[in-house]
Amino acid sequence: MTGSHSKLGMPVVLALTLGLTLGACSDDDKTVTGPDYPDDALVSQSVSTPPSSNASVDALWADVTGIDMATVVAPYDTYNSDGEDIWWDNYEGMTIDVNMKSVYTDTDIYFLFTWNDAEDSRTRQAWYCDLASGTWLQMGKKHPDEFGRPPAYEDKFTVFWNRSIGAFATSGCATLCHGPYMATNGAGEIADIWHWKRDRTAPVFQLDDKWLDNAQNGRHSDAGTGAYSDNKQDLTITGGATVSAPMYWIPGRTDYHWIMQTEIDDGTARLIVDMNVDGNWVDEDGIILDQASFEYDSDTVIPSLKGIKPATGSRGDVSAWHNWSNGTWTLKVKRARDTGSDDDVQFTQLGTPYWFSVGVMNAAAIAHATPGGLAGTPSQLILSE
Repeated sequence: MTGSHSKLGMPVVLALTLGLTLGACSDDDKTVTGPDYPDDALVSQSVSTPPSSNASVDALWADVTGIDMATVVAPYDTYNSDGEDIWWDNYEGMTIDVNMKSVYTDTDIYFLFTWNDAEDSRTRQAWYCDLASGTWLQMGKKHPDEFGRPPAYEDKFTVFWNRSIGAFATSGCATLCHGPYMATNGAGEIADIWHWKRDRTAPVFQLDDKWLDNAQNGRHSDAGTGAYSDNKQDLTITGGATVSAPMYWIPGRTDYHWIMQTEIDDGTARLIVDMNVDGNWVDEDGIILDQASFEYDSDTVIPSLKGIKPATGSRGDVSAWHNWSNGTWTLKVKRARDTGSDDDVQFTQLGTPYWFSVGVMNAAAIAHATPGGLAGTPSQLILSE
């Protein structure tokens, strides 16, 4: 079975999402012109013919100079109210090498991100049955579940663009608070977040566009609707008990990791409506989901996600096309240079640094590899003049 829970042997979990950020500069920006761009800057090259709207690496990218960025999951301990370390130690020390390139046209900007990853991880918190106890549950998210089985999560890639964090260009993610939640450190400090999610946004070729401020939980969604929802319900079963249950499954399908909204609308996905006396789910057609077919390592585990559809509004204004092959992820991203939205950084200035950092999550909910580890070393994007 393809999945994050088999990828590392055990999952990792996060804790904080150490900041990564990039953004239009503030008073510590250093405007550069002409050919005197810093050697370590990501210079976006002007092109008259844009890249294709798919995951292929067009010939034009061969002539674009990029930058290489080494990232690592730094050692970190942070605990939930039950005393569980949500930055799972098995992730610590993981290194991921990222290459970044960029081009722009009069209207749009494009990025090509590639990074090493041994597996395309998609088994995100799937539903399974522990046969010894007869218990249905979801695979762990940030740490092993109650039966000691490692967490299971999707691959993710994040870019934080600085919008108004004054010290970001010199201090990077050190300007962000980390812990159970992520936030900026001061009132009025904002970052724009691009968050690619293998299961939740990749099926509709988008990023999840969000923003960060200094609220206790500083992450907020851009205006509009999201691309996904949890495949979960509080189900009252025969006998009167209420249990946590998956809402939909697709009969006869194996090795699947999300349910599209179209599959709900056309009846491909079937509603789970009860549990019988043997502890098996029963769907709306009376089909019994036998526990023995849904063990942890089975290909018939039930996805944790339903209703996948394109996000709308500012939340859905970044397109992203992906491909995993031979241990490498390729992610091509496109966005309008000027979205006209207050939620977004606007790439309208030539020769001016836009400061950022990245985070790579290898089958992890939160534990992420960042440049410089805990430092979250910043980089600058410059649109060539």
